Amino acid sequence: MTTTRDRLLTVVSKHAAAAHTALLRRTNGRMGNRFRGGDVVLLTHRGRRSGKQFTTPLLHVRDGDDVVVAASNGGIDSEPQWWLNLQADPRAETEIRGRRRAVVAAPVEDGDRDRLWQALMDKCPTYDEYQAKVRRRIALVRLSPVG
Repeated sequence: MTTTRDRLLTVVSKHAAAAHTALLRRTNGRMGNRFRGGDVVLLTHRGRRSGKQFTTPLLHVRDGDDVVVAASNGGIDSEPQWWLNLQADPRAETEIRGRRRAVVAAPVEDGDRDRLWQALMDKCPTYDEYQAKVRRRIALVRLSPVG
């Protein structure tokens, strides 16, 4: 069940994400590319119902050529829309410091999860706090370049 607090946080984070995306794009990734100690990726994905494109700024870590993000939803106890959209259609685009890449999304396999969770925690230690707030297991998502 979504709480009033979660609904409010969802609205606030939606507006903050739009402002963050605009800043990154206006400065070609020179400003806003770091947040809470982590590196920011813009993830562009297609809405599973609307078919519209949406862009979401997320903290990420690299794993070889892949980018890994957490579907933490800021500690809200529901899956973020971007992750639900990628489960319906895993094709997306990442943008890091103005460089765009076509990617395909997949859940991180259990064998890599602990290592990548720790890598995210090393950049931004709030992920354990987010996990403690929610009943669901926060998914880690691998964004692998196409081709």
